[in-house]
This record gives sequence, C-alpha cells and structure tokens, in this order.
Amino acid sequence: MRFRFTAPERHIYRRLPPQRPSDWAAEHLIVPDGPGAGGRWRRDVAPYAVGIMDTWAEPSVEEVLVCGTPQSGKTLIMYACLGYCVARRPGPRMLSMPDDPALAKVLEAKLKPLFRRTRPVARLLRKFRSGAILFRDGTALHLASAQSPSQRASISIQDLFMDEEDLYKQFAGAGVPVVDLIERTRQYRHKRKILRVSKPVGGEESSIWTAAHAADELRRYEVRCPACSEFQPMAEEGMACLTESTDPQRIKREGLGRYKCQCCAYLWTDHMRDVAVAAGRWRSIEPVARPRSVGFHLPAILSRAVSLSEILAAKLAAEATDSPDVKQAYANGMWAEPYKPVVMETKESAILSLRDTGLAPRTIPRGYVALTAGIDMQKHGFWFVVAAWTPGLECAVIDYGRLRDWEDVTRLAWETYYPQESGGPALPIWRAALDTGGGKTDEDMLTRTEEAYAFIRRQPPNRIFATKGASRQMLTPVTWNVLDKMPRSRAPIPGGLTLYSLDPNYFKSLVHARLQADAKQPLRLHRDCEESFAQQLAAERQVRSRNGQVFWERLRKDNHYLDCACLNFAAAHASWSPSLQLLCQIEEQRKQAAAQASKSGAQAPAPQTPNPYTGEEHRP
Repeated sequence: MRFRFTAPERHIYRRLPPQRPSDWAAEHLIVPDGPGAGGRWRRDVAPYAVGIMDTWAEPSVEEVLVCGTPQSGKTLIMYACLGYCVARRPGPRMLSMPDDPALAKVLEAKLKPLFRRTRPVARLLRKFRSGAILFRDGTALHLASAQSPSQRASISIQDLFMDEEDLYKQFAGAGVPVVDLIERTRQYRHKRKILRVSKPVGGEESSIWTAAHAADELRRYEVRCPACSEFQPMAEEGMACLTESTDPQRIKREGLGRYKCQCCAYLWTDHMRDVAVAAGRWRSIEPVARPRSVGFHLPAILSRAVSLSEILAAKLAAEATDSPDVKQAYANGMWAEPYKPVVMETKESAILSLRDTGLAPRTIPRGYVALTAGIDMQKHGFWFVVAAWTPGLECAVIDYGRLRDWEDVTRLAWETYYPQESGGPALPIWRAALDTGGGKTDEDMLTRTEEAYAFIRRQPPNRIFATKGASRQMLTPVTWNVLDKMPRSRAPIPGGLTLYSLDPNYFKSLVHARLQADAKQPLRLHRDCEESFAQQLAAERQVRSRNGQVFWERLRKDNHYLDCACLNFAAAHASWSPSLQLLCQIEEQRKQAAAQASKSGAQAPAPQTPNPYTGEEHRP
C-alpha cells in the first residue's frame, strides 16, 4: 500500500538534523528592529543569549525564566525561540503581552517584520488574523492579552511565551493571568516549552523574580577578566570612577565609569567589559541533574547597549535622593533586582545587642518606678511583655512569655510582684493593656473580643484596660471611648467599660526608634532574652509604596512580642490619662509635702490618684 501525504503532513513528519536554537538564529533570524534591524542575529552582540536559548531547547527543561533589564536582549531571545518553534516544533503556540495596545504594537513593529524576513518562517506563513497568526502546516500562534480572560481560555498550548509578565494586571474575579496561561499547557506536559521574560517591577513580590528564584536552578553569568582570566559575576560593588567626581551628568558626559576586577583590581573600560562578557559563562548557584525549570538573572551591566558610565551615573543619582521611584528604577532597570523602599527596619542582631548583662530577668532595675504589661490576645492563649519605666520614660523589658487562659491573665495583673534590684518592696503591674482584637472561639458562641470585654468588666478598676488598634492614623496616639452607655440617652455609664484606641503606626515607629543603636533612650533587655523574642520584635518593617504611602510590612507571621511592646509604650504614653509622668510628679510632690510636714510636725494630705509605685489607690 502507498500513502500520499499532504505538504503540511510532510512538513510535520520530516526528519530534521539536530540544531540548537542559537545556531538556527545565527543562520536564519533577521533582527526586526534596533541598530541591527534587517541583518542576521549575531552571537557576539549578546553572548549570554546563547546559553539561555540552548537551555530552553534541552529535552528535560520545560520552563525557562529570564529576569532581565531593558535593552539586554531578553525579548529578542524570546522571538528567536518563537521562530525556532515555528520552523522546527509544529504545534499550537501562544504569545502573551500585558494588554491589547502592547500586543498590537508588537505585532506590527516586531512579529510581522521578523516572520516575513526570516526565510524558514516566511515559507510557512499563511496569514495574519485578529488574535492569531496562521501557518501552512495547520498550526497557529495565538496572541493573548493578559487583561482578557477570554483570550487565554479554551486553548491547549504546546509552546507558551510570556513577555513582561510583571506588568500583567490582575482583576478581581478574573483569575491570575500567569497561572491561567500556564494551565493552558497541561495537555502537553511531556513536551511543552514555556519561556517567561520580564523586567522585575517593585519589590520581592515581583512575579518573575519570585519564579526565577523558585526554579530548579538559578543561573548567573560569570565574565572572564581580560587581565587575570578569572571568572566572576559582575556586581554593583565593582563600579568605580576614574576621578573623585560624584556628578552623574559629568560621569556620563566624559565617560568616567569603570568596573574594577574583583580579583586583580584592574579597571575595565566598556570595551574590556564586552571582551569579558564574550568570554563568560553561565553558572548555576545549586546545580541540579536534569532540571525541569531554569531561571536566568540578566542585569544591564552585561549588555553592550548600556555603558558603565550610564550605570555609575544612575547609581550616584539613586544614592543622592530619597525618592523611592528613582531608587526603584535603578534597582529594577539596571540590576534586575527587586526594590522596596524600607523606611525603618531593625535587624535581630541589633536587638540582641541591647541585652544588658547586668539586668537580671523578672527584676526591676534601680531607678525604675512602675511596671506595665502588654497582653496580645490570640484564639488560643495570650502573649505578654512586662516593661519597667523610669519617670523619664526609659524602658526595660524584664519579663515576657505566654499565658494559657484568663486565670493566668488575672494572676499576672493582680497577683504577680516583681522584686526591685535596690532592695525596695516588690511591685505589681501598674497598668496592663489588653489587645481585644480576635476571632471566634472554638465554641463559636462569643468572639474573643466579647470574651475580653466580659472579662474586663468583672475586674476591679484601674488595672486592666481594653485596647484596640486604630485603622487610620490618629492625631493623638491614644484616645478613649466609653462603650457602656444608657439605652435611651446614649450617655456614658459611669464606671462602664472604656475602650482605648491606639495608633499602631505611631507606636511601632516608637518601638523601632528605641531599638536603634543611636537612640537617645535605647530599649534595655534583660540578659536572658532569647532569639525568638528578637525575631518577633523584628517581624515588621516600615516601607514606602510607589505612590509615596508609608506602611508596615510583615516579614514573618509571629509578631506578638512587637504588638506587646507597642501596648507597653501606649500604657506609659503621655496621651494615656493619667500619664505615668503626671503620676510620678504627683508622687514626688507628695513626698516633698510629707518631708515638709515631718519637719513641722503636721500630717501630710493623702493623694487622690493611683500611686505609680504600688499600683494601689490611696484615699483620705
């Protein structure tokens, strides 16, 4: 029997000699735009592109991620692999762009010239349609906008190309574009190829940055020094200037930027940098046998399109400004690294350095006159921190830990006494601030907030107080409101439950300021403070968003001791009436009155306010 195959069938079943994508691109690919437009792609223009292309074609590799800067050739790498697919890998393909205008621009300015001028692709080209490019072998290149769920649905894809994925916008209820696109390749999981190229945008939430670092292998490019022949990755620390000038404009104008070899300290010019890159190699940080996914980090310093003077000028401009946009543009655009402007952050090592070897745990230091307790309520149990205070509001953490139930909270607030280093009488807690936020209990009857309110209502007055964090910035760090009111007049009930609202941003900033080495009143920690305590104090940092708003970013889940520290600072703050400083002044006046009375033989009047030394209330 004889079978007659059609031309498309013969094209699909033909036997092709092995050829790497870089070799195919050097032989056939016509550059669609830029300085090299109209000519064949050359390896020497972007030597690092060879390793990326060829890795993508390896049989075991399904996904390649390129986290690179603009003008580094990453998009041309994608188009080369796309043309290779059309010529040598028949099957359905998809190219995804951030939005419809970007898709239309790429189609007219890049894809049409590339496909029409690259001979193996041009022979197969049939026609351009809205949303797809059709080929004579029956395959197609589908064009999808990340903003349109319908364009990325109901299509099975063998080869997927995603360009600038960090610019993909996610809309509520429309799914995650990157995830939806990758799901299109499930039917071809044994032969699929995915190529994702993008500049990182923003901080470590960057999609391409996260995915590249989560790949089986992350590869960085090592250049070879023309002077000493040593391989090394190019880093920001190697940037140097021929003179002592710090003027970015002069450096760019006169070409003063250089790169210092990390091994021999030889200063490279742009030409020597290009020679070093041409002799370089890709190196995996942690090599894996037959990796499934491979990430590549591609900074601008590897590209001959970007001069060393331009990079150095951008570095100096970023260092000379407080603008988060300039700093982010430098990190994202020059080094393909994430950037999140950190306004305030404290390292664990800095916190542990505040431990006072002479301060015993659960002991009140000399000169400290009152104790506060911050209690953070959770669904199961409580976290607490006990702090000692001087009249000048110097603070020392003398105790911390966990409490199991409400009985433990009662014992801490009313029955726990801490000895004084000076030998004076042991002191109880003067003021305990309880965070009343919480979800439902296991019994699902009362919320934890309702439990806290009921607990505080049963307590004697002026010891345990209900608090909550405000959702907005407040003019006064601590404000209060009586929750228990008359049914009809809504007037506050005398002695009713009072809820204190705290400004969390203010008190977190205050705590972190006290944790700095150059603080005027640094926070003291007892000598046995553990690393877990420091980790929770450093669990959040203050950052600035792209629109200039400052907010606190949580670095780890457990931040309970930080919340407890904020409650302590709130309890001793001047805006919490009566304040500790006011009570200390009254106590000092009482002592002076008593001393004068003893000299004259008269009886000193008893104060009408709580005594900060004992936490008890004196009445005549």
